[in-house]
Amino acid sequence: MKKSYEKIHFYNFGKFRLDATNRELLSDGKHVPLTQKSFELLEFLIQNRGRGLRKSEILNDIWTESFVEEANLAQHIYMVRKALKYNGDAEDYIETIPKFGYRFVGEVEEEFVDYPLALIKPPGENEHKPSTNGSHSLETVSTLGSASEHATFEPGASQPDSTSDKATPSPARSKRIGYFASIGIAFVIVLATLGLVYFTFFRNVSNDAKSRAIKSIAILPFSQIGNDTDEKLGLGIADTLISKLGNQSEISISPTSTIIKFIEKGTDNPIEIGEQLGVDAVLTGTIQREADTVRVNVQLISVSEKTPRWSEKFDAKFSNIFALQDRVSEQVAKSLALKLNEPTQITEANRYTENIEAYQAYTMGLFYWDKREEDSLPKAVENFEKAIAKDPKFATAYAHAADAYSLIGYYKFSGFPEEEAIEKAKELANKALELDPKSSEAFTALGIVALYEKNGGKALELYRKAVQLKPNNATARQRLAWMLTTNKTLDEAISEMRLAQKSDPISVNTNLNLTRLLRLNRQPDEALTFCNRALEMDPESDSANVFLAEIYEQNGEYEKAIRKLEEVIEKYPEELSSKLILSRIYAKKGEKKKARYLLEESLKDKDLGYYLYELATAYLFLGERTKAIETLKNAKEHTLIYYLHIKYDPNLDPIRKSSEYTEILKTAYSSLDPAYK
Repeated sequence: MKKSYEKIHFYNFGKFRLDATNRELLSDGKHVPLTQKSFELLEFLIQNRGRGLRKSEILNDIWTESFVEEANLAQHIYMVRKALKYNGDAEDYIETIPKFGYRFVGEVEEEFVDYPLALIKPPGENEHKPSTNGSHSLETVSTLGSASEHATFEPGASQPDSTSDKATPSPARSKRIGYFASIGIAFVIVLATLGLVYFTFFRNVSNDAKSRAIKSIAILPFSQIGNDTDEKLGLGIADTLISKLGNQSEISISPTSTIIKFIEKGTDNPIEIGEQLGVDAVLTGTIQREADTVRVNVQLISVSEKTPRWSEKFDAKFSNIFALQDRVSEQVAKSLALKLNEPTQITEANRYTENIEAYQAYTMGLFYWDKREEDSLPKAVENFEKAIAKDPKFATAYAHAADAYSLIGYYKFSGFPEEEAIEKAKELANKALELDPKSSEAFTALGIVALYEKNGGKALELYRKAVQLKPNNATARQRLAWMLTTNKTLDEAISEMRLAQKSDPISVNTNLNLTRLLRLNRQPDEALTFCNRALEMDPESDSANVFLAEIYEQNGEYEKAIRKLEEVIEKYPEELSSKLILSRIYAKKGEKKKARYLLEESLKDKDLGYYLYELATAYLFLGERTKAIETLKNAKEHTLIYYLHIKYDPNLDPIRKSSEYTEILKTAYSSLDPAYK
């Protein structure tokens, strides 16, 4: 007897069912679109669930017919994750094993079900046909059928019926119908053809033009294939490329300090990194060494399209990794400029160092310098000076050491005499310029020195020079933005700070600084966006949490603001600023008793000098206008932040039109650091 049933092989996990026989993924019985390769990848991961799979093992199993890059694998992993996330389950079933591969971590139940043989679809059929519920696969192909398939009958005309002789027209009538039907069919075909031409040609031209509009790129450290790996080579090629392309304005290039953060996190999916950075494209590559030959494969991946824009291969002799680094970076830079049709300026080869130990110390120095903290800057100096000792011609190490010293001196951090730190900064920055007259980082460091010396005009000039030399210098843009808050309008300062944030979008500092300026400019909704980004990167940041509370306050969401400030106060009981802001919010909410209690508790502290602004605003909303004005008049602060709050903060609106406020603003400006005037 002929077999009428077949066993269907299912893998069930969460809300999903993978039908291995019919090659289909279902979520609560509904078809989930997946490309053939993405389906095969998911199936392979599930079959090997719980086991860490090397990238090479996955590539060899799924892409047996061709050679592909690791970036292709990362893209398909991304698409599978996205399909699972948006079709019923937020759980991440696929774990990334940094610098190794992937593992399927979901609970899976295998099931074999008897199913009528006639209803089983041929393998791969679902990739090209819609499912029974009407949803379509991403790979569904539409074709223009023959004329007979598209023929229609005129309204009111009799429909053909093979069982009725009455339905058969006369020869003359058949001729007329055939004539007009032919014209109608021809007309339909012409319209369909024109529509198809327009759809495929003009839409593709439009999409192609749109897809070419790449204005921002992240260059990732190149990964290495094989056992003989050297991470410094992959990072070195990326760093050199960033240096070569970072000095032009047509394309924004994410700085090396940003990319290093992703290495620390172990993130290796180029699409995910591109989305986090908000860039249009990601440049990634692999390095494979066999004996004395090295092959480098490079891909430029469009983040929105999630597909490679172009790829190239380079072969070279592995006689010197730095010579190879320069050769590859130069060729990739030229190819990038050519492929993008952009007037990209490519600098001369700017080899940072040929000493691996010097480069390693330099990258560690960048890590500590990026923190900008009192205890981290001395560690940054230590590592930069170690790099200089290993390579006395390492210009960029001199420049960053100068910047670290300038910050130590400007902010009067303990452990180093400020004047000595400033002199050291000058010496190192000038040495950097002697080695590299176009060192953007050296001009950036000298800008802080100029501020310390109360020469704001010179600082402004130096920051503009630094940005001109390297448009993706987020540090210079950030400092330039603060200078513009008093030299120009707040809108112009915000525009510059946006560029700083765009250059380094995963920096807590750039996001928080933009948050502060947007809030003062009465743009709380947009400020909220950047504040949340900062909190994603550092949930424990007390500054970010206080900023968030003030944004809630500005939007009238007092309960949210209160809860957030109470969390901060619980962690930092001695933090007076949060208590006084909380007092102000309770006063606005009409709970004067709670507001006054918090204010009185804060007044017990003998040193309120730095918090007089918050104290004054608490008085103001408690109805004690005179005390508020007197407190502001007695404030001795001359910081830029204090002045900006006096000038722009909405909390002073109740007195902004008074003569007392005008006098307070004049006093705040006159006591401001002369460098900012």
